Amino acid sequence: MSTHAAQPTSARAATRLEQLGARVARLDHLVMLRVFLGALFITVFFENLAFGRYTPGGYERLIERYAARNNAPGLWSNGVMGFFADHSEIFSKLQAVTELGFGIALVIGFAAGYVGLAAAGFLLALWLSELGLFWIWELPGLIFVALAIGLGNLPHALQGTLRDRLLGPPSARSWPLWKRLALAPAGAIAIALLINAAGTGGNKNGDVTLRAALVFGVALTALALVDNARRTPMTPTRPGRPETAPRR
Repeated sequence: MSTHAAQPTSARAATRLEQLGARVARLDHLVMLRVFLGALFITVFFENLAFGRYTPGGYERLIERYAARNNAPGLWSNGVMGFFADHSEIFSKLQAVTELGFGIALVIGFAAGYVGLAAAGFLLALWLSELGLFWIWELPGLIFVALAIGLGNLPHALQGTLRDRLLGPPSARSWPLWKRLALAPAGAIAIALLINAAGTGGNKNGDVTLRAALVFGVALTALALVDNARRTPMTPTRPGRPETAPRR
């Protein structure tokens, strides 16, 4: 009796696992990575903002501290980083716009092929600047994630109209609008819990948590709405060869 009773239970469990596996397989994993990386950039932006790293003085001190302690090649530390530090009035604001722009564009999926590749280059430059200061494998994983996003979306960025190139394909093709909109508050709560648990921002954790969660939620809402304007790319078909008249 116990064996017969256990069989239906194990069969139901196996069926549920199969259903879960099928749902996960239907998800677009590049979209998941893209939203994850966007959330990271949004969080980093508000953490840097809270610590004054986007002010000319704060930016210059940060760059000079990295350049004095890292193991990057001299040309990079003294030349490139020194140039950025000397022109901190420009580059501090440029980095702020870049990091927040990357975050919002990645979450929405705007020009994902180009933004992904640009983010990979940005993270590679950051890895060089931090070489020898932190764990060597801290950033390469993120660089490859950004590369995967860029290369995976590059075909969509190189074909079709300008509108289709910038918007890209739908992120959640089979989801109704209400489900996509429901992701916005869920995602905002999730990132708020994560930032708060990590203590990001130190004594300014509350401000960082609130601002990052709000912007991330708004970006997810924009993603749900923009998806309605996206067109599913058509699979190109080879036209038939025209018939030619027989040679005489």
